[in-house]
Amino acid sequence: MGSAALHPTLIGRRAEQEELAALLADARSGRSRVLVVRGEAGIGKTALLTQMAASADTFQVLHVCGSEMEMEIPYAGVQQLCGPLLTFADQLPRPQRNALEVALGQNDGDSPDPLLVRLATLSLLGAAGSAGATLCVIDDAQWIDTLSLQTLAFVARRLVAESLAMVFATRNFAGAQELRGHPELVLTGLDAQDSRALLASVLPGPLDEHVRDNLLTEAKGNPLALLELHRALTPAELAGGFGLASAADARGLEHGFSRRLGELPRETQMLLLLAAAEPAGRPEWLWASADRLGISLDAALPAEAEGLITVEGGIRFRHPLIRSVVYRTSSLTERKAAHCALAAVITGPSAEDYRAWHRAHAVGPEDDEVADDLERSARRAGARGGAAAAAAFLSRAAALTTEPTTRARRALDAADAKLDAGLPHSALPLLATVEASTDDEMLVARAELVRAKVAFAASRGADAPALLLSAAARLSRLDTALSRETYLQAITAAILVGRCATGPSNSAATVAKTATKAPAALSPARAVDLLLDGLIVRLTEGHRLAAPKLGEAIDAYIDEVNNGTADPRWHDITHRVCLDVFDIDAYNFLAQHQLAQLRSEGALTVLPLALQTSAGIEVSTGNFTKAAMLLDESRVITAATGAPLPGCLWAYLAAYRGQEQRCREIVATTITRAQERGEGFDIDGALYSAAILHLGLSQYPEALAAASSARQHDDLGVQTHVLNEFVEAAARCGEVSIANDAASELREQASVCGTDTGLGMAARATALVNDGPAAEAAYQEAIARLKRSPFVVYLPRAHLVYGEWLRRMKRRAEARAQLRIAHDMFVQMRADGFAHRALRELRATGEPVLNRGHEVVTGLTTQEAQIATLARDGYTNAEIAAQLFISTRTVEWHLNRIFAKLDVTSRRQLRHMNFV
Repeated sequence: MGSAALHPTLIGRRAEQEELAALLADARSGRSRVLVVRGEAGIGKTALLTQMAASADTFQVLHVCGSEMEMEIPYAGVQQLCGPLLTFADQLPRPQRNALEVALGQNDGDSPDPLLVRLATLSLLGAAGSAGATLCVIDDAQWIDTLSLQTLAFVARRLVAESLAMVFATRNFAGAQELRGHPELVLTGLDAQDSRALLASVLPGPLDEHVRDNLLTEAKGNPLALLELHRALTPAELAGGFGLASAADARGLEHGFSRRLGELPRETQMLLLLAAAEPAGRPEWLWASADRLGISLDAALPAEAEGLITVEGGIRFRHPLIRSVVYRTSSLTERKAAHCALAAVITGPSAEDYRAWHRAHAVGPEDDEVADDLERSARRAGARGGAAAAAAFLSRAAALTTEPTTRARRALDAADAKLDAGLPHSALPLLATVEASTDDEMLVARAELVRAKVAFAASRGADAPALLLSAAARLSRLDTALSRETYLQAITAAILVGRCATGPSNSAATVAKTATKAPAALSPARAVDLLLDGLIVRLTEGHRLAAPKLGEAIDAYIDEVNNGTADPRWHDITHRVCLDVFDIDAYNFLAQHQLAQLRSEGALTVLPLALQTSAGIEVSTGNFTKAAMLLDESRVITAATGAPLPGCLWAYLAAYRGQEQRCREIVATTITRAQERGEGFDIDGALYSAAILHLGLSQYPEALAAASSARQHDDLGVQTHVLNEFVEAAARCGEVSIANDAASELREQASVCGTDTGLGMAARATALVNDGPAAEAAYQEAIARLKRSPFVVYLPRAHLVYGEWLRRMKRRAEARAQLRIAHDMFVQMRADGFAHRALRELRATGEPVLNRGHEVVTGLTTQEAQIATLARDGYTNAEIAAQLFISTRTVEWHLNRIFAKLDVTSRRQLRHMNFV
């Protein structure tokens, strides 16, 4: 392997070392590689990684070591990785740099978006790779805090050409699920020959054959066991006596370590306990706390001579098991003394959480002063995005609190933090603490509200709406504003669940009926109050009475958006209300404002939904290419976060594009996943898209079936537009009666809303169920109104059905004019299904028409097409990297491949190419 070889060779691990050497060679040549080394405790993971790091003499080597003690500290692992790289921080885009500084406690600010922190880490490593080959060694990944492990896994999935090698070591995937799917190197025990050789290499002298065989049997090929078990034996036992350790598993090894540790001087044992209790790797804290306890630096020498530690600035345990044994075999009094000493010497604003955590472990069962300190740390942890850490701090604070009501409040806040951290079930014991600690009515009511949110997070269609209603009723006597918000949350939950509700009591209509008991709004009424009142009427009495109230609510929410007081919790439900009352201008305004705001804030966790909303608008306005790019962007983000995302917008785009197989597959997958998640609204969106697809392909019975299924549930925001498809499908299938009923329903809804979009849709529906002059007048009204509608896709569809009607009336010349307009608009949009339908109708009038295709650059991968499009549109490499969540080095690498495939030499040559 030449200069890339790992020396010296570990006994029995030549093949593994060669694989790691190849990984380093790839990184030296400019490529990036990731590997997960997996195996039981003592199997040799740390030894392999140590040898690898030692051989990487031309690399910058970065170390991260997970620790059970630090698992609750947010971004502790990222701190270890990025600390040496902060000299590159000036190269980061400002949102990424700000997010990273807040996450690492170097700056104050709002809770950083986790995805921005991940992008910042990726960018830092990319910058490091540009300066020279870099090796990241991540040991004991199963003990790295959740936010850091998610960040490291995100980075690992996006490495391509950064001259970077990233190697993880973990016992199993139980504590490191994020690492699944990466290339693995699974370590197993050494064979008999290598086991004998390793044992012989460390024995101090001759060994009785019986004892040797027993050692080999007990070790089961585990290298650490072979190295350590004999140390637990007395000279008499080594010479042939009895008493061999009973197992070579972690417990047997821990027993051996415990015995050796117990033979060390008392001062040395206490120094090792300080090191075990301080896993952050800060030598200044370790030696200052040792000095506080009167322990000299020389106390480390016996442990170093025994091979338990190495001293390099600080103390590094030779194996993670040793740290664990040191801590767990010490007495409670000794552990408290160690934590107390550490808390006393840790200073500085960026270390306040470490100090609070040590103080919490240094006190008895109750200590209000420490509890106050922990609560402050919880706020800081929450501000850095560490909801899990905030919950841990608050849980400990509650346990240390003497006053029952304060204990209940802290337990309630901890439960809320657990919910924010995506751990709903972990919140339940804390809620039990609240209920057992206080009879304060407000706290009990808030606990009931959190319990309802837990139920909704755990199972959408279960009892969440009922629990939210119960909490809202209890709050009505205590906090009018919060009560009304909770009633609206109950209605919103029921709308989201939709057809997946477990029973009539959880349906949106039933929940809205119960919400009529909400206390009257305080004056002046907020947008949330108007939304609640309008939705109650909409779901219990229908569109006609609700439309004015909902219009007022939309106006109030837009006012709040404009003056900066809007509550983002109500953005999505307001959006749905806009669709429900055909207020497309308000819908577009809110979507554009939300997208711009989330982009400027770098709020990437919630950005995908805003991108999907904007993509839906682009489809409706006929800009399918822009819609596809927005959907691709949302897909890239959700692939990075692992969050589920509704699929109906992809189906909506595929439907208008006439992509039959793709649309059918997306609809089927969307419905299945929505049923699994208990989100009925996505099912109705998928069925709506299916109806559009089938209408474009002239598959009218299938269109009617899909629209009929979607109509079975009154899905707010979708139902009014489903009517449009239902009327056309029913009319084309000759179902005159049901088409008439649906057209009447659509006319009633549109008439009270008064927008051109709604009235144009209603006029088109009226035309489809009529004949003669009444039909023609309605067609012409529909076209006139839809010309003024922002939803452009409805206009060529009005021309299409008018042209089809004219052809049936034998008015071929007039039919050709309408059908040609429809066909040209569909072709321009790339609405291929409807374009072919218009083409068939045109040919039926006797007009010869060429089937116009589209010239598209092919041969690029999806990611290459995205990069080529962005480069063509003037984005810099850094901007492309930020948008696609890859490094600038990866962008450069892809552009080189793209230029070679397209036989171009500059971005200027991309200007007139289409990369759909």
